[in-house]
Amino acid sequence: MATSGMPLFIDNVPVFLVYFGYAAFCFLYFKVNLRYFLPFLLFFALILFVQLLNTGQHYLLTAVAQIMIMLTGVITVDVLKERFVSSFLQIMTYIAVISLIFFIPIYLQPSLTDFLIANFPIHVPIEKESYGIRQIIHSFLFFNFSPDFNFRIRNVGPFWEAGVYGGYLVVTLILNSIREKSVFNRRGILFIICILTTFSTTAYLALFLFIGVYYAVKIGSPILRAISILVFAVGFGYAYSELEFLGSKIDDELKLVAYDAQVQGGNSRMASAYLDIVELNENKLYIFFGRGNHPEHRVATRDKAVQRNNGTTDVIAVWGIPFFICYVLLMGRSIRSFCLYYKEKTYLAVLFVIIMLTLGVSEPYFRFGFFYALILLYIPYERALEAEDADQDLILQPNLA
Repeated sequence: MATSGMPLFIDNVPVFLVYFGYAAFCFLYFKVNLRYFLPFLLFFALILFVQLLNTGQHYLLTAVAQIMIMLTGVITVDVLKERFVSSFLQIMTYIAVISLIFFIPIYLQPSLTDFLIANFPIHVPIEKESYGIRQIIHSFLFFNFSPDFNFRIRNVGPFWEAGVYGGYLVVTLILNSIREKSVFNRRGILFIICILTTFSTTAYLALFLFIGVYYAVKIGSPILRAISILVFAVGFGYAYSELEFLGSKIDDELKLVAYDAQVQGGNSRMASAYLDIVELNENKLYIFFGRGNHPEHRVATRDKAVQRNNGTTDVIAVWGIPFFICYVLLMGRSIRSFCLYYKEKTYLAVLFVIIMLTLGVSEPYFRFGFFYALILLYIPYERALEAEDADQDLILQPNLA
């Protein structure tokens, strides 16, 4: 998680090398078995090999980095097995509580921001430059002040921006709801409150969608189900049209697609999607194997290095359509096996995939190790289910002695 969205650790080469070294130690100490992961790893390696042949040796370091990111996800899943989700939920619970302890007083009294930045003992300033503008993230380890925090006070948590935190919280809420068989349990309410404090467009849309569909299916009475769907639709429509950071923000992005694509290299959701799709037509090989993860192979706009934040189309452009299909199917399979493990309805796997693709439109989640681990969760949970079935069969067999 740290190397999948937290500014102190993300894109920090020394930190990542230490983390990979620790993962390698775990690989040896826990005797990680790659046999079940092998089909996916070979498919991933094939794509990287074709990209390397197509782009030349300068792509080698990028390919090695991608392999390391993938392997850390694989090792984490095999070491934690079905404890992966419970560990994730525990970590996110701590993060949610700490973020609210910071955010609520600051939201009520914004002047606290400057006081904390000047006096908080754990304070790491992270400086970046974008279009000649110097930006500073003030990190308190478990809480960040993003560069625009004083203009838009939003709960960022320890992630690089509020939208990313909102996305992680939605994933957390869904997994917790499957595990607890309800949305509005103690942890669920905590996560919902945190989602609301992010003021994130896509996190709000995902939250509306999840709660609306979850209870529409859960309710047994057709009349109550119809009423709940109607209330959800009306509430969603009102929020989209009235809240400034929902409908108007999306409309503005649609109007500025051409400018964002050509002048700023695709730094909005819609412009990113536009450029990602255009890139597939540059080389027929890209359709099947992607253009690769190096910015140099992007469409020739004014700024190739800008972060494109449409993660859903990014997977297609970087890895190709077959990989995208495989990624989506494995994501659904992993959540389905998680639902079966906790005896919850498996329709939630389809809903989870829809919500993740929606969240991915606003952030490049799918390039990080945590989300590689997430799509490979079917391996430990399916093995655990098989072991349960085997134990059950053993109990039911008559004693012939």
